[in-house]
Amino acid sequence: MHFKYLFLIACFLANLNLSLAETAFVKDSTLMDKEASAPRWSIINKGAGNNNSLDLLARLDEDVISENPDMVFIMVGIHDMINLHKFLDYGTYRKAYQKIITRLQHAGIETVLLNLIPVDTNAISNRYQLDFFDSPPLVKIKKANEIIADLARTNGLKTIDLYQEFIKRESPNPGKASLIMNVANSGKPDGVHPTSEGNRIIAEKIFNFLVATQKINQKKKMVFFGDSIIFGQGVEGSGTSEGQTFPAYLKKMIQWDELAPYFSVPYEYEDVEGDFSDPFVFEDGTVVNDLADWKERRKEILKKWHDHMGQWPEMINTPSFEVLHTVEEESFVQKKIKFEWVPGQMTEGYLSIPYGAKNNPAVVTVYYEPETAIGQGKPDRDFALQLAKRGFVTLSLGTTETTENETYSIYYPHIDSATVQPLSMLAYAAGNAWHLLASLPEVNPDKIGITGHSYGGKWAMFASCLFEKYAAAAWSDPGIVFDQNKPNINYWEPWYLGYHPKPWRKRGLPTEDNPAKGLYPELLENKMDLHELHVLMAPRPFLVSGGAEDPVDRWVPLNYSLRANELFGVKNRVGMSNRKEHSPNKESNEIIYSFFEYYLAP
Repeated sequence: MHFKYLFLIACFLANLNLSLAETAFVKDSTLMDKEASAPRWSIINKGAGNNNSLDLLARLDEDVISENPDMVFIMVGIHDMINLHKFLDYGTYRKAYQKIITRLQHAGIETVLLNLIPVDTNAISNRYQLDFFDSPPLVKIKKANEIIADLARTNGLKTIDLYQEFIKRESPNPGKASLIMNVANSGKPDGVHPTSEGNRIIAEKIFNFLVATQKINQKKKMVFFGDSIIFGQGVEGSGTSEGQTFPAYLKKMIQWDELAPYFSVPYEYEDVEGDFSDPFVFEDGTVVNDLADWKERRKEILKKWHDHMGQWPEMINTPSFEVLHTVEEESFVQKKIKFEWVPGQMTEGYLSIPYGAKNNPAVVTVYYEPETAIGQGKPDRDFALQLAKRGFVTLSLGTTETTENETYSIYYPHIDSATVQPLSMLAYAAGNAWHLLASLPEVNPDKIGITGHSYGGKWAMFASCLFEKYAAAAWSDPGIVFDQNKPNINYWEPWYLGYHPKPWRKRGLPTEDNPAKGLYPELLENKMDLHELHVLMAPRPFLVSGGAEDPVDRWVPLNYSLRANELFGVKNRVGMSNRKEHSPNKESNEIIYSFFEYYLAP
């Protein structure tokens, strides 16, 4: 009996453990589904120079099927037809191409065929003796295109006609405007490969195809598979989806298609500028008429704000940092560092560098403390982590010490005797962080942005507006103008623009019994508002990731920034997305990441 009871107890515990395991699995699965990343476009360049259709067939599994793409776009035949070392007869070309199609269909991958672009016979004649060809090169290209069209019909596939698009644009031709490389536009008797503009035209045709077939709203993983045309022979970024290859141009077109709605002013707010002061009028009443005027007026605005907020110390142009410890993540290395961000004051932050980074774009992230942005805090505030995964070098900063003691900012030279408004000092510190990133060989100094949420949004806004070397900025619901009806737009607090010697006023909305002190009421009295800082961003792009504090009617003050950009002759540099809640979410963050990818990534 003793062993019988032990057996029953063991069975009970085993079933209990199984039940608990199943419950945990369901919980974890639900969590994984909830936290799953939003689907994203993926564009992969699998072109290779000097390849014919047999070469493509040999590398099909490794370069395409193993990627498990949703779609594959194929272009092959140039080398089969006109490369003396890769010649194939029409029958062999057709059979090899059909085998590629069949294997892709068996793998369940949607396949689209790109026909061949025309070649420049005169340019080719400088490289090859045309007597070696059994037919003129252009005739062979046309024959290959007939085979491609027949393969598409036989297999029920769609084609994109690049040949006629180039002919319609009078290319090839012997001039610089030819879409095919020649001596006039490249210094080489090429005659085969498209120029940068030719690559852009190819991308445009593919983009229009995606729109026409209603695939543009579907997040697709696409592989472009082919020869040196796909590869991008002779242009910047060859073999990649960056630079001047047509996969790179296509990526930018798709990114802009997703971003465009946020850079369009709603009809009801077009040209509405409200009761804000006009930043395009000099202090003496003179009106800004042109870009030269604006550059002088910009200096005047910047000086006025610094005069009110306090002058910055000299920038720390050559910062050094100490690495405290290093963690190797899946796609980047993360270093906890220590450096001087204000004269005499050190801070700690997290520097994340993608493996193999060289001349990469970078983003500074700012918040109450640096851990949240690297994924160790509240959800959907992990900007540094997500951007590092996308190939950005990131530097996550925060005011850990003053957050812990609830003074929340940087006070220079001391909290009891600050000579610069704390929010301006945060901007100054972010300027020194820019210098740190710009000094790294992994970073392109012309492609450094800044972002943050709420408190960090205010910080990022002031930093990017007051320090003009930031190339782009995204501000998540900071409250982009003064508003005393919203307690979170609390610029009156002593850690922002209302600094005054202690004892500090009671925290909260200004009232008769608890009035705002320090600089903030002076700014209101002088009719100064933050739209005067926004305009300093022009022509650099910025995005307001608006929530409860920055609803859609914030387009009214943003219209001034549109005017500033008009003086530079640029468009699409001022954007705003909107959500109901103050907190960011995956959708609003994806817009931020796409914004930085579009404006900073190559």
